[in-house]
Formats: sequence, C-alpha cells, structure tokens
Amino acid sequence: MKQFIYLFAILLFSCSTTSVEYRTATTSLRNDRDYNKAEEFAKKALEVDSNDALPAYFLAMEVYGSPSSPKKDYKQAAYYFATAKEIDALDGEDQKLEASKIVPISDGRQKELKTIKDAIEYYSYNLWAESFNEGIALIGAGKNKKAIELFLVAVDFQPTEPKSYNALATLYYESGDYINAAQTANKALKMDDSLSALWSIKGSIAIDNNDGILAEEMFRKAYDIALKNGESAENLSGHMSRLFDILFKNDKKSEALLLSERLIQSDPENIDLYRNAGAVYQNILNDSFMLASEGLRNMNSLNEMELESLKVQFEDCINFAQKARENFLMCSELELDEVESEIYYEESKKLKTRIKEINRTIKNINKKLDESE
Repeated sequence: MKQFIYLFAILLFSCSTTSVEYRTATTSLRNDRDYNKAEEFAKKALEVDSNDALPAYFLAMEVYGSPSSPKKDYKQAAYYFATAKEIDALDGEDQKLEASKIVPISDGRQKELKTIKDAIEYYSYNLWAESFNEGIALIGAGKNKKAIELFLVAVDFQPTEPKSYNALATLYYESGDYINAAQTANKALKMDDSLSALWSIKGSIAIDNNDGILAEEMFRKAYDIALKNGESAENLSGHMSRLFDILFKNDKKSEALLLSERLIQSDPENIDLYRNAGAVYQNILNDSFMLASEGLRNMNSLNEMELESLKVQFEDCINFAQKARENFLMCSELELDEVESEIYYEESKKLKTRIKEINRTIKNINKKLDESE
C-alpha cells in the first residue's frame, strides 16, 4: 500500500508542468482576487523555473494587462510579454497554454489559441489599442510627456504598427526634439508611406535646417499623398499652405499660385479653402510689401533699372492683394452666418483700399522714371 501511494505521488508530480509557486499565484488571483500575492508568487515562479513561460504570460495578461486589475500597468504587461516570448523560444518549441481558448477574429470567424505564442500575438493587439487610445486621450488633456511614454509602450506591443510611430513623431516635433521626430517618422514611413502628416513633419524639419530644396520635396510629397488619400479639405489646405510657402521661398511663384487655384477648382464650394487661400495671399502680400517698402525709402538714390525692379515688386503686391480680396469676397458669399460674412466683406474692403494706395505708389515710381529719362 505504501509503495502504491509513493508511486501515485510520483505520478502526480511528473504530470504537473507548473511549479507550486505558479499554482499559488493563479489560485490567489482567480479564487481569492489577491493581486498582491498573485504578483509575488508569479515572480517567484519565474525564479524557480526559468524555462516556464506561463508565469510571465500570467503576469502580463492577468496581473498587469487585465482591465479589472488594480495593478494595471501597460509597461509591465509589455515587459512580461517580451519575457514570456524569450523563455518560450529557449527550447525551440511553442509552449502550450494551461488550456486552449476560442477567440473571435476580424473576419467574423473564430480561432483557437493553443500556445503562449498564439495568445501573445492575439492579445498584444488588444493591449496596443488600449494603450494607444489612452495616449490619444493624454494628448487631449495636454499631457504630452506621459503620452510619449505610453506610445513607446504601444510600440512594444505592436512594433510594426505605424500609427504609434506617427503619434510619437508628431509629439517629438511639437516638443522641439527634431532628431527623434525625424528618426521616428522614417520608421513609420518605411511601414506605411501614405502618412502625409509625417512627410509634412520632415518638410518642417528641413526648413528648420535651412534646407529649402528638401523641404519642398517633402511638402510636395505630403500634398500629393493627401490628394491621393482623399483627405479632408482642412488637411489639404494645411498641406497646400506649407507647399505654397516653400514654393514661394524657392522663387517658384507661378507654380505656387497655380497650386492654390487648382485646389479651389477641385472643391469650389468649400469656404475653408477660400479662407485659407485668402490668408496665404494676404501674408505674402504683407511680406512682399514690407520688402518693397524698404526700397521705396531709398527711391531718390535708385537708378532706372532699380526703379523698374521696385515697380515690379509693388505690381506683385497688387496681384497678391487682388487674389486675397477675391478669396475673401467668395468667403463672404458662401458664409451662411451674417456676422462672419460681414467680417470677410470688411476684409475685402480693406484690401481694395490697400490696392488703391499701392497704385498711387506705382504712379510715384512712374513719375520718377519719367524724370530720369
């Protein structure tokens, strides 16, 4: 009888694939809801048996990754998922779960999870989505540093998901960390080159580095991709404005002006496009007028060729003012709110007055040219 009991005990022990510490951890959590004890003994289980991936998987899923856990911690969940994968890979065989589980998949079918590897691949996406969405919420709350930390954890859950890198690159750029912004943008674009915002960020970084040629290339890429993606008028306007500005800085005025006209032609009832175009023309008008005015101060000392050049500068100002005025008048016509419509109309009237003033300046330059003959 003693021999039978001894043999039975040996059999029970040999059939067990987990340590006493691991079974204590699971019982403490699943039966007693004692998360502290579960955490303690799961970590002990890892020390006792470094070849068993179940304790690490348990820590990731049930202690740190469960929505109901008081110890919920995405960073720790990601760490123990990684630990479980490392342990699972030691012997070259996929360790089985305690029990297989049937789960739904995206196409409406079901899938049976049998191994730790299968389960981590499946649940990593869920934890990525949770952490990513919480990161977005942190941005909305103005907590960008914490958002960066959470997006970095999201990357650990799904290293090939470009949305995480997209968010990180944007936050790095906004914080002035251009090195990390560029590096992260490049990672994302290697995975998905249709992320127009990242091409735009690369263009902005190029401007900060005084590289107008590269900036133009990046902004052009961003604009073309946004068109191809069928992005919102607001997004297209932003890309257009940035490309418009750099084309102008790179002395490609004709192309810049055509770009604005083309975009409006594609969506002629969109008030945002007219408003943004009007604002862009107005900004360029202000910059150009300021530059021309510097030459006007020294008009008496200018030779004939310099006077002709100054005249052209002011004629360009009239063109910009007229374009701005046309766009604001369209805003006034399209705007349903009477107060807003009146604001646009008043802006167009100011521009009309400004055009008259610039024409008077051109007359003075013509007079000076006549005197020089």
